[in-house]
Amino acid sequence: MIAVARLITLGVVLVGQLTPVFGRASSFEDKTWDAGNISGLPSEVRRALTRMCGPDLAAQQYFAGYLENSKFLVLHFDRLRCGDQTAICTQGRCLHQVYGKAGDHYHLLKSYYGPSDY
Repeated sequence: MIAVARLITLGVVLVGQLTPVFGRASSFEDKTWDAGNISGLPSEVRRALTRMCGPDLAAQQYFAGYLENSKFLVLHFDRLRCGDQTAICTQGRCLHQVYGKAGDHYHLLKSYYGPSDY
């Protein structure tokens, strides 16, 4: 269990290290809001997002990312169009979530607020 916690912490640290790169490269990335960036996510994650933000979901290209051969899924909510944006972003900080894969399903491991990529 301690090893799993350390691995999750490492994943969060790595994601924190990668976030500024996305910000610097923003002039080269696609900032189009696309529902297709949601439809490829696991069904349990899509259901959680729909409960949080409503049915009309769309996201930018780097909203979701997988780590460790899809063992972990990291979501950056500053790249999600939500019905109530204040529910996921406030004062320059946005929700981030880390999901872990157990069998064929993903479950929420950690939620935290971090700086927006913009």
